[in-house]
Amino acid sequence: MNGSLRNTRRLGVAVAALTLALTACSSNAGAPERLVPPDQALQRMDALLDESLTDVRPALRYWDDNPDAVEQYAKGLDEHSLDYANANRRRHIMTKIAPAKYSTLLDMVERGWKAKGYTVTRTDSKPPSSVAGAPDGAGVGITVHDSGIIDITAQVAPVPVIHGAFGTPTPVPTMPNGNPDDVPAYDDPFWSV
Repeated sequence: MNGSLRNTRRLGVAVAALTLALTACSSNAGAPERLVPPDQALQRMDALLDESLTDVRPALRYWDDNPDAVEQYAKGLDEHSLDYANANRRRHIMTKIAPAKYSTLLDMVERGWKAKGYTVTRTDSKPPSSVAGAPDGAGVGITVHDSGIIDITAQVAPVPVIHGAFGTPTPVPTMPNGNPDDVPAYDDPFWSV
């Protein structure tokens, strides 16, 4: 298996684990009483991403992926749409973070989340990750991948079923092969050493 495919699979596993963790933090489990309109979901996800970095100093460089909505299905033999989706938006950290600074970064992010009343859980995995549930049921998590790629994912649920991305599309940096460029490229005198 080539490195690109292996990294893609690892990223998929990390996103799936984060989604499960964020869903567990969410108070919106089960049938939704009220769907969050897409524009409100987008505003909330952007706020979650911004709040995640408010206590991080020096500031990091990043870019935000376009939001998407993942339709939810019933489990078991009668698998059918539950008529709602989970909205997600990912922030890709483009500042190079030295492995020795991973814990420092997570500590700063978690401190900001806790100050806002979020319930925070850090995994014991290597490299580390952390998820937080907000009092309103929204969730956010930061994941450090084996490759050194770091992303923050915000999730708001339930939203109406939306097929594909929503909101105003933003340009996504791409590598020569067409894949999104989420490889940290910017050195920082504090974070990168």
